[in-house]
Amino acid sequence: MVVPNKPSTGGAALDDRWTRYCVEIAGRRAFGWVVVGALAFLLQLALIFVFEVSSSLPLLLLLFSALVLGHGLTRRPALPEALGEHAWVYVRIHWRGGLLVVHGPRPLVLDVSAGPVVRGRINRHRRAWVVAPDRAGNTVVTFRGVPKLFPAKVVRR
Repeated sequence: MVVPNKPSTGGAALDDRWTRYCVEIAGRRAFGWVVVGALAFLLQLALIFVFEVSSSLPLLLLLFSALVLGHGLTRRPALPEALGEHAWVYVRIHWRGGLLVVHGPRPLVLDVSAGPVVRGRINRHRRAWVVAPDRAGNTVVTFRGVPKLFPAKVVRR
């Protein structure tokens, strides 16, 4: 199977191969975090019951496993309802003041939580695919070569 590197603009975004690929990758990441948390919890139990360690290490592992499990279980965000029947729309973009400015059929300013590495990559390409926002101003943005769906909030239209 050939993995796409961008979404297609024909048809609903939920039916797109790129969208399905991004959701699959997010699921794998979340599963990885859950496995790490479960392993830390099992190691903590082994230290207490098998090796009878009485230091603070089992307590730290219990705390670590709880944090990692919580992170893993909340890592895969639910897709906004904006993806419903709408199609991806190709737009030109740039960053201004920490916000993503979208130059398209409907100019928007979006608040997107993306790290500095992803922002650098986005800044080089200056293009994105956006789904039309819902009534509450929630939308989804994706970028070529970055297999992740970024939830975004409309700041200004």
